[in-house]
Amino acid sequence: MKKKFISIVLAASLFTLSINASAQKDSVTSATATKEKGYTVINKEEEPITIYKYVHASHSPKETEKYAPKYFFTTSSSDVLRELTKINLKKAFPNNHKFHDALDAQFKSDDELNAYDSFHKMYKVNWLLKNNQ
Repeated sequence: MKKKFISIVLAASLFTLSINASAQKDSVTSATATKEKGYTVINKEEEPITIYKYVHASHSPKETEKYAPKYFFTTSSSDVLRELTKINLKKAFPNNHKFHDALDAQFKSDDELNAYDSFHKMYKVNWLLKNNQ
């Protein structure tokens, strides 16, 4: 009896997981990433990598700390937002190995990718791409 119950619970969990995964397949594009949905463009859109900041709409000051901002990007070749990670940046520029090496040398973790270069007045990922073509 226990095995049947566990099997039913496991099947229900997998079904719920598959429904949630299919609901998330709807891609967010630069056209649908609006302020009303929590997205803000944080750099100049004429730069090769457009960076978006997503802030979850929290309902109380206590919940604000639960939802740290997430960063996404688009390129001229794709208007679909991708999470700002080194892996995704490398996938966006698959043949630019100098850029890949510069990303690895400059950034230890994905959390650093949204760093702004105040001297050059642009985000560091764009500066690296510009200088590693």
